[in-house]
Amino acid sequence: MKETKKTGVGWLGVWITSGIILMLLMIYLGFALYYSTHFLPGTVINGVTASGDTVKDVEWKITKEIEKYEIKIKARQSKTEVLAGIDIGVMPIFDGSLERELQAQNCLAWPAAYFHESEIEVETMVDYSEAKLKRQVGLLEIMDKDKMQKPKDARISDYSKEDMYTIIPEEQGTKIRKKKLLKVLRRAIVKLEDKVSLDKEGCYVKPKVTSKSKALKKLVKDMNHYARTEITYLFGEDQEILDGEEISRWITVDDQQQVGVSGEQIAAYVNRLADNWDTAGKTRKFKTSYGKKVEIDGGDYGWKIDRAKETEVLTGLVQEGKAVAREPEYEKTANSPGKKDYGDTYVEVNLTAQHLIYYKEGKIVVESDFVSGNEARGWSTPTGTFALYYKERNRTLRGQGYASPVSFWMPFNGGVGFHDAKWRGSFGGDYYKWRGSHGCINLPYSAAKTLYDNIDGGCAVLVYTLPGSEGKKPKI
Repeated sequence: MKETKKTGVGWLGVWITSGIILMLLMIYLGFALYYSTHFLPGTVINGVTASGDTVKDVEWKITKEIEKYEIKIKARQSKTEVLAGIDIGVMPIFDGSLERELQAQNCLAWPAAYFHESEIEVETMVDYSEAKLKRQVGLLEIMDKDKMQKPKDARISDYSKEDMYTIIPEEQGTKIRKKKLLKVLRRAIVKLEDKVSLDKEGCYVKPKVTSKSKALKKLVKDMNHYARTEITYLFGEDQEILDGEEISRWITVDDQQQVGVSGEQIAAYVNRLADNWDTAGKTRKFKTSYGKKVEIDGGDYGWKIDRAKETEVLTGLVQEGKAVAREPEYEKTANSPGKKDYGDTYVEVNLTAQHLIYYKEGKIVVESDFVSGNEARGWSTPTGTFALYYKERNRTLRGQGYASPVSFWMPFNGGVGFHDAKWRGSFGGDYYKWRGSHGCINLPYSAAKTLYDNIDGGCAVLVYTLPGSEGKKPKI
């Protein structure tokens, strides 16, 4: 009897367990059957929740969504515009796509569907009027051509002394690629997206050159290489500085983006430098030993820059981007820098007074009367500022109709020079007017010797006339 009781209890357990399993199976199959006509939990179709919905339910929801559909267009400068679905003819399309999606789902896997979301995109769900879309897009404020700002390429700045050349960043502008915008909107509308960003979607016309351009960076680097050149030209206590302010005007960039400097501009600068600082051949204002000032024209004495050579040297320095202090290359030099290039060692020759004074380092070494070129015969001694060529002993001076041996010969203007004249008995006065030389300065023997012994080649000789100084002595 005890064994029979145990067996009965066992079968009861089996029946209960079997009942539970059968009930669970029926529940499982019931839900499976349910989800054969309804979308699984967690299903989202084109942004619309479809969990547990039939196709008709989803169609109704989509229709309602479409009726109130609008899409926000986020543009630059914090602008947002809205396209209403009704204005572009948005309408639902139910072509069996939902049915196919329902049939494709595994209704037997419904339990697992509770633990994850399934997003479905059906592209044929929505239709719109292409003509209305284009018209409405054309009416957008952001599509007003008069308000659109074209993008600007990154570019190189003008030269500044502080920063030299720098890169000015590109400007994005607000010019829209209409075809790209329409393409983006078409895609967004069929997916019922509620917003698009024109920046993220690449709807704007982009600058062709940005500040990250390697070519642009190299260009700036090469231009600054030239612009950082600084040449300090030394003219005694004076100076002229050539720097990027001027050199920036010389920089050239060819079609291959190769940087160089204009040879013509460099030559033009050297010409201006020479015109400003050369003293050779220029009119000089000279304070005479007679207390009056005169202007002396002519002559070849003075500073004269070698323009061709200096242009060549300067070109090399600029190409190297160097900073140096230097004197220019000279064709001719003088005793002293600056406008008073004769310094304190020079011969002052007053043709009117027929008197000369030789100053050496500011002190008088020779002072003497002389006889200059014969005025009556057109042999007047030329005025001007000259450099003594050289000095020579015991020379015979020859010319048309004469041969004159001299002990001391010191030429300064072609065949014109200082020399002794032992054949003359007197000097000074007005002998030069009708009994003068062929152009030379005739000196007494002792004066010529002293001058010869103390003067050197290159010494400045200033020859002038001073009306009113006839027969007068200098105020020294």
